[in-house]
Amino acid sequence: MRTVFVAASLSIASACAAQTFDYTTPVSWPDHPQLHTVPPAFGEASAVTILDERSTEFRKDGNEFAVFEAFHKIVHIRDDKGIEMFNKMYLPIREGSEVTNIRARTILSSGKVIDVTPDKIKSTEEDGAQYRQFAMDGVEKGSEVEYYYEEKRPFYLFGSEFFQSGEVPCLRARYLLISPAGMKFSAKGYNGFAVSPDSVIGDKRVIAGAEDNIRDLPEEKYSFRDQYLARVDFKLSYNMGNAASVRLYTWKDLGKRAYDFYTTRTDKDDKALDGFIGKIPAAPDTSLGGRISYLEDYVKTHIDIDKKLTGSGGDLLPQILNTHTANDEGVIRLFAALFDKMGIPFELVLASDRGGIPLDPELEDWDRAENVLLFFPGTGAYLDPTQDATRYPLIRPTMAGGRGLFLKTLSLGSYTTALATFGMVPIAPWDSSGLNMEADLRFSTGLDTLLVHGRQIMTGYGAAEYRPIYTFLPKDKQDEANKDIVKSIGNSADVSNINVSHSAMTEAFHNTPLVIEADIRCPDLIENAGSRLLVKIGEVIGTQTEMYQERPRQLPAEMPFPHEENRTITLHVPDGYTVRNLKDLAMDVSFPNMGFTSTYAQNGSDVTVSIRETYKSIRYPLEEFEHFKKVINASADFNKVVLVLEKP
Repeated sequence: MRTVFVAASLSIASACAAQTFDYTTPVSWPDHPQLHTVPPAFGEASAVTILDERSTEFRKDGNEFAVFEAFHKIVHIRDDKGIEMFNKMYLPIREGSEVTNIRARTILSSGKVIDVTPDKIKSTEEDGAQYRQFAMDGVEKGSEVEYYYEEKRPFYLFGSEFFQSGEVPCLRARYLLISPAGMKFSAKGYNGFAVSPDSVIGDKRVIAGAEDNIRDLPEEKYSFRDQYLARVDFKLSYNMGNAASVRLYTWKDLGKRAYDFYTTRTDKDDKALDGFIGKIPAAPDTSLGGRISYLEDYVKTHIDIDKKLTGSGGDLLPQILNTHTANDEGVIRLFAALFDKMGIPFELVLASDRGGIPLDPELEDWDRAENVLLFFPGTGAYLDPTQDATRYPLIRPTMAGGRGLFLKTLSLGSYTTALATFGMVPIAPWDSSGLNMEADLRFSTGLDTLLVHGRQIMTGYGAAEYRPIYTFLPKDKQDEANKDIVKSIGNSADVSNINVSHSAMTEAFHNTPLVIEADIRCPDLIENAGSRLLVKIGEVIGTQTEMYQERPRQLPAEMPFPHEENRTITLHVPDGYTVRNLKDLAMDVSFPNMGFTSTYAQNGSDVTVSIRETYKSIRYPLEEFEHFKKVINASADFNKVVLVLEKP
């Protein structure tokens, strides 16, 4: 079998990680492979990766550099689910790449080996993506699946390899990053994946990585998992033959390039901009924030943001203003130019997405700096230029609450550039985002239906989730959406008299509540039990998430945005009835930064329930998870409350 890794043997110890690294990993493909034993710690997994070894080598291919990657994996199958997971393989073919030297086989529990022959390997396409696909014959409980392939890719500067999955733990992971001696990369391991120092072996540079006993890490409710997966990131940092001490592709370099790209204008650009600005009416609110809000809405109303627009001038200002269509880069350039010409100071911010991998000041991965925000020092607020469904001062919630690279304008005489520094992009405070509700409950004449007048009252990010409905959907689809929103009160589709107020996108500026109200008939909220009426009052707040999990929690809890949920329910008790179990309405699960409380008050025949649920932070570490779970489950417990009404 060919040796695709470095043909030298060298092991060194990294004092900082107490990890021994092997710099030589010849792929072993014996004619008579032996089955492996799965340790008890992974005994409940449906499949276990015995070995996951990979390499990335940068080397000359003709007159140009290319990247040669190799993948070798052995997986032990333990049950029917594992069989389903690995009885068919799909090897992705990335754009511009070639997948070659595919080998695959199944090793049965009896020791018999079933090879995948070349004629069984097919090319296929699914959802626009290309794959090499083949079946693994004979996969059974106790068998093992082994496969190997190589991929040649165009040269790239930044890369990542993830060694942790949601369902399959891994006993042994190994990685090699190989480059010519004159091409020095930086690499960093995350979440337990250890990475060696850079070493020169012959005419090559090698970085090794390894981790044993990598647990599976499934998705969990209220979490963003990707940032916690075991991985290695790497990037080209030095050209050892030319200015070897100068670090390449730094965050400072990116800041300068991004600033120049988004802010440089020509005389032709300015002429087109002046014509566009001349058509913009005066902002009704002349405060700084009012002007920013008005200009954003005007641009997003008059310019179509087409994220797929490439190669056709979508980032050229004159063409944008002529066709009223821009791609992401183009609309950022347009906003930067407009705010500059209108004298409104701003800073470009390259933001992390909390749903993905955060930017790391220590390792400059430019590919992760794709999200651009505008920060306004004069107001302390942000604008999300490429998102037509957001309005100032709100941005996508996952763009807030994380690290960003701020590009502060720096002028040296006539020369203008940007100073790039890291800072946090704050998220709107918890009490500015509400998912609130008011419900007035009366009985029908026959006491067999609850007649509910419900009001959903949303602010901040709570409203931002719904306001795009009234801008981008046709009237019939708006009506459907309204019914879906309102019927969450009591889970009834019998909805009438819907009224929506303050639905305009620009209402976000003053945080005016979006109100959706309607009348709902809810026969399922009442059960007639002889002389008693059973009122499922807890279901009025809608179905709630439960977190009664058996498996220990592995990830911290993280909310999309901090918020409050204030609910008021007024029940008009029919004449002659009393409520036997009012105390069931009282609950209190409170902690310093989150809580669920419900109280009640009776005034004559009216019972008013006041519920307050708060999540004041976006992140709750594992040591606070039990508290978080209790709060989440408290709302689910209230959802089950049934009042018993009876006649004395």
